[in-house]
Amino acid sequence: MKKIKNVLTIMVAFVFLVSCQKETPQKVVEKTVLKANLLTANYGIGYFEQLKELQKNEYLKYYDNDGEEYAATFSQYLHKVTIPDLEKSLKDVQKLEVNEDSKELISTSIELFEYSIDLYKKDYAEIAYMYDEGKTQQEINQLIKEFKAKSLEEFKEKNLKLDEAAKIYAEKKGVKLKFV
Repeated sequence: MKKIKNVLTIMVAFVFLVSCQKETPQKVVEKTVLKANLLTANYGIGYFEQLKELQKNEYLKYYDNDGEEYAATFSQYLHKVTIPDLEKSLKDVQKLEVNEDSKELISTSIELFEYSIDLYKKDYAEIAYMYDEGKTQQEINQLIKEFKAKSLEEFKEKNLKLDEAAKIYAEKKGVKLKFV
């Protein structure tokens, strides 16, 4: 009985220690900046070019809750894969411990993710539906042009603000960070 008590005590202590571990500065940068890089890489037409390539190679798919694989339309992929992945990344950032050093970095990352998720839910959804409906590339390009005209500057501004906060944080914490 005493052995069982000791084992339980050790297990509780281990769980407590693991749950109390703070994120390393490297992990903070990865969760706030590196995941946000996907937003930049997939901004505008780049996202849809990526979907076209997946569709061409028959990889445009999603999985249901039971793990069943289904071919996806652009809209389905957007709502069942892309947006949930972005929301998961946002939750990861929101779970980070905020302190004096990380406050600006975390808040600017959250701001960029929230802004981008909103774009995906509204503007990207409208463009995805156009692809699904078989609209001409000219019609789609016009909508993308309008989308960029109304959101590109604000997106760039939020992204630049995140980059600046990341540079300051990385320098303070000794994390190697390279922007290309």
